[in-house]
Amino acid sequence: MTVMIIILFIISIALIGISFFQRDNVKELEQELDHLQMSSMQEIYKLKKKMRVLEEELLQNDTPLKEDPKSASEDNQLNTSRILAKYRQGMSIEAIALSEGTSVKEIRTIVEKNERVLT
Repeated sequence: MTVMIIILFIISIALIGISFFQRDNVKELEQELDHLQMSSMQEIYKLKKKMRVLEEELLQNDTPLKEDPKSASEDNQLNTSRILAKYRQGMSIEAIALSEGTSVKEIRTIVEKNERVLT
């Protein structure tokens, strides 16, 4: 009986010694997981930084340029005079609308507003 206890005690000490020298798979998995977590955090940081830069660029490009009201009215006046000149030359309202890229209704209103000038 004592021999058996001594043999079991020696076996247990041997097993404890062997367990210290074996590779620890759990530590390797923890290190791998930490590495994966760090690399994913770095990627997320880079992506957020890129998104911030892109959002700033989009916000800068979205600010509408204010048109000069004088130039808009001058363009409108030029269009009106060009439409009236074509009408005086005998073009039909439909043909003027096609050439100017506007609706027939708009051409009619311009011609009707400026009928006094035409006659």
